[in-house]
Amino acid sequence: MAPAQREATKHGECRRCGAFCDKLIEPRGCIELGCPQLYSYVDHFTGNRYMGCLRKVFRAEVDVEMFELAERSGGYGGLKLSRQPLPQCQFTVETAYDGQGQDFACVNPRFFDCSEAGPDGFRAFDLRNAL
Repeated sequence: MAPAQREATKHGECRRCGAFCDKLIEPRGCIELGCPQLYSYVDHFTGNRYMGCLRKVFRAEVDVEMFELAERSGGYGGLKLSRQPLPQCQFTVETAYDGQGQDFACVNPRFFDCSEAGPDGFRAFDLRNAL
């Protein structure tokens, strides 16, 4: 893949090297933090309850019953970020391809950080090159 193609990415993904990394957020973390951006509503046509993010850090609206069922049997998992995470967002980075050599060497280590924008921004504590 040409370097120009690798750089054309969306929020929550990095395609600058051959590893292809995506930022994921687990709704469980939003619930545990009591995030004020998390909302829920009941669909009056079906009676199903859904939850989502007011700031659209993740776009999906999650069926709460299916979420709770998945959590009881091993965990719901992560949703791909559609916007830059807020400072309180607990995200992980998942690598699609594991490889060795220059093609897989990270050229964008700041991708693993939270946003530094705004008064609440901070750089995430990173142990990749320490210890």
